Amino acid sequence: MLLFGSTATHARGTEQPMPTATASAIANPCGSILSIVNRPAITTTTCNVQPGHVEVESGWSTMVTTGAAGGIVSGGGITGIRIGTAPHLDLLLAPPIRSNSSSGTSGWSDSGFGLRDVLGYSSKWLWGVNGVVTVPTGCRACTAGGMQYTGNFNWAYTVNATIGVSGTFGFNQFRGYNSSGGAQPYFAFAPSLEATANLPGPSMLFAEYAYYSQAGIGLGGKSIVDAGYVHGVGSNLAVDIEVGESPTLLAGQRQHYVGAGLTFMH
Repeated sequence: MLLFGSTATHARGTEQPMPTATASAIANPCGSILSIVNRPAITTTTCNVQPGHVEVESGWSTMVTTGAAGGIVSGGGITGIRIGTAPHLDLLLAPPIRSNSSSGTSGWSDSGFGLRDVLGYSSKWLWGVNGVVTVPTGCRACTAGGMQYTGNFNWAYTVNATIGVSGTFGFNQFRGYNSSGGAQPYFAFAPSLEATANLPGPSMLFAEYAYYSQAGIGLGGKSIVDAGYVHGVGSNLAVDIEVGESPTLLAGQRQHYVGAGLTFMH
């Protein structure tokens, strides 16, 4: 989520129930928009956009930081454009997002690009990888100040027709500003775990936990918990809402956020 300062692609981790294996082959589980949409969770979806299709994801969120020098940051826009390029591969383009803070600061975020590959699947399991590179195109208050790199291993498991679990193991080289004002790289390991429940509609509920081993320069780790609802409108449109917080106390501050989004796939 942009408002937390992470450059990782914050994503759906829920896959649709997979068909039972047959003697011939197992059908590709990445067909519906709910299995492919990347938002609003932190866990990165394993599924890719199919060849010849384009998905556009947009979202809006407001984050409240409590404690010393706290405030409110709101913003949003197109959070990702994914293009199906091969049977198990898609391309991500992440344009800048506009944000505004209660302190009067406003501007555009950094932009990025990446690739996602579905490595394999069975009647129950699905696994893959993705990578994202973030380019420092944002304003001084909105940028990390240099290139950032994320590599994820993603997985999903179908428990039954209703319940699913998924997760991401993220390896990130982020950047942040140190006490002297210079942009400094730092490493953060970011695992996450998500549980989902499929509902009629089609729609789903999700809840997840994510952890960043380093929240910034000179800071320790932080946890994030969130939950939300995603609803499919036909086969080409999905809407979502979410609420979350970082209960970890960092520099006397905690963060809470709400968000909503719209995804279109053609």
